[in-house]
Formats: sequence, C-alpha cells, structure tokens
Amino acid sequence: MRFIYTKAFAIFFACLVLLVFLVFFQTKGWLDPVRNAVLQSPRPVIYLVKGVVSPVKTFFSTVYRLKDISSENTRLNSRVLELQQNLVQYEEVLRENETLTKELGFVKNSKQSLVACTVLSHNPFGLTDSLVLNCGTESGVIEGQAAISQGYMVGKVIYSGKNSSTILLSTSSKFSTDAKVSQTNASAIVKGSFGSGLILDQVPQSTDLQKGFLAVTAGINDKIPKDILIGEVGDIVSTSNDLFKRASLVSPADFENLQFVFIVKQ
Repeated sequence: MRFIYTKAFAIFFACLVLLVFLVFFQTKGWLDPVRNAVLQSPRPVIYLVKGVVSPVKTFFSTVYRLKDISSENTRLNSRVLELQQNLVQYEEVLRENETLTKELGFVKNSKQSLVACTVLSHNPFGLTDSLVLNCGTESGVIEGQAAISQGYMVGKVIYSGKNSSTILLSTSSKFSTDAKVSQTNASAIVKGSFGSGLILDQVPQSTDLQKGFLAVTAGINDKIPKDILIGEVGDIVSTSNDLFKRASLVSPADFENLQFVFIVKQ
C-alpha cells in the first residue's frame, strides 16, 4: 500500500487522468483547434526556407550545368551547319539533274556525233569567257570544234589536251564564227559582244531580217557542222544607211552557269 503514496504513483496517476481527459476532449472534438494550430504553425517557416533555398539551388544547379549547356549548344550549332550544307548540296544536285534532263532530251533527238563534257572551271589562265572541260583528244575533242548546250552553240574549242580541253564562249569579244539566217539563207557572221551577248553581223542589206529569225552555223568551217542553232534575232541595231544589217542575238543558254556541254564531232 505504500506505493500509492510514492511520487512515482502520483505522476502515473496524473498522466492517466490527463490521458482520460484528452480522450474525452478528442471524442467531443474540442481538441481540433489545438491540433490545427500545431499542424499549421511550421508552414510560414517552411515557406520562408523554401523561398531562400529554391533560388540558391537553381543558381548552383545552373552553374553546375553550364559546361553541359555549352557542349549542347556547340553540338546543336554543328548540327545546324551540317543541315545547311546538306541543303546546299541537295539544291546543287537538283539543279544538276534539271540541267541533265534538258541536255539528255536534246541528245536523244540529235543526229550529230556528240562528246559529253563536264565543266571543270571557269576563266582559266586569265582568258576571257573560257571554260575548262574534262574531255580531250582521247574522247575525239580537237581544236576548232563547236561546243553546244541545250542544242545551241555556246563556244568552240581553242585548246585540247589528252584528257581536258578549253573552250572560248561565244559571248567573248574574241569569238566569231560563220553563220547564216535560217529563214532566208543569207550569209552572216556571229561575234561575241564583250561578254554581254551575241551580235549577228554582215547580213546583206538587201535581205530580209526580222526579230525572231534564227541564226545557225553555215558549215563553211570544216570542223563545225552546218545548221547548229546559235541564237534568235533580237533588236535590229543597224540602219538603212549601213553597208550590212546588224542585230543582237538572244540565246537560251546560261553562259555564266554552264555545268555540262557537248562537243560536236564532224
């Protein structure tokens, strides 16, 4: 019986009574405000801590990833450059295919003996309006032969090596060839006009010459067959007082961007 008078018993009894009251208050719902207050009290502290820690965490995370971001940026720039190069190559191949399609369409209908050549370079050795081709004497290419594109004469061979040759474009001021007007059979001379075009010259004043008439090779030169198209008559630039008629010639050939030509073998 002495235990009930001890200090330990008193503490135990007090805790038991407190527990009974807490259970009673809980069943009545009287402890809910206290519980909510206890649960809500840490939230301002939590929000404050998050507000301070979050920017710091973001900063150090960004600094840590700077190297990765730089590497990724370099990789993406390289990929963009690669795609741009692929696009340029694709467009170049597309243009070449279009050009080849036009050329092959002419070749199929041509009765002439032709040597297909690819343009290697423009204006070699300082020569005005000239092209270097990948075909030479081994392919039957010799000096003086005509070079054509899409059926129109674009120049003639001025040098021929074993596996390469050089042609002078018909737009060069150094170019000239015998010609005739297809509609009237009138004799003429075709000259280059300082790289800016073609001129039909020395047409007899007595013959008819109109815009739209065609100029073709006359066949006087034994290395250039007759009736190769050269161009279409444009503006008449002579007057009735001139000894000969003179006119500009228009050619559909793109002299500045020739990629393929054919050499006409006699």
